[in-house]
Amino acid sequence: MYRFAKGFTLVEIMVVLAVIAILLTIALPSDGGRINRVRVEESLKLVEQYKAPIEFYYRSNQFFPASNQSANLPQPHQIVGNYLAETQLIHGALHLRLGNKIGKNLQGKIVSLRPIFVPGVENAPISWICGYDTVPNGMAAAGENLTDLDPQFLPLNCRQRD
Repeated sequence: MYRFAKGFTLVEIMVVLAVIAILLTIALPSDGGRINRVRVEESLKLVEQYKAPIEFYYRSNQFFPASNQSANLPQPHQIVGNYLAETQLIHGALHLRLGNKIGKNLQGKIVSLRPIFVPGVENAPISWICGYDTVPNGMAAAGENLTDLDPQFLPLNCRQRD
């Protein structure tokens, strides 16, 4: 009499492993969005030093500078970084055009940083918003929001709030 071994064949085990691998691939989130979000955050931090001259200009003149030149900032193509192709100042708002080593799907996209202030109050503090963030009640934002970057690539504080 022949005795048959009980268990799974190699083919059955391979099929089960293949199904598990496919399910894991679908279930695990891609970190490409997180990586690009960190790159955008790095670009935003790179231009932090230019906020003070813009605020000083506003305090001195009671209006925001119209361009890089009027705020005594470097030319747009001279404010660059690893993931930043240029930074242009238009009516007080800094517009960061992404480029250089950032992913191809984000090449040429813009993130805007805009100063917000209380109109008519000279000594009121100036704060900043970025991307699709909303202007708080009682305040106004300088410049136009030119952000065209998908919100998933923006830091949380740059996304629209409900």
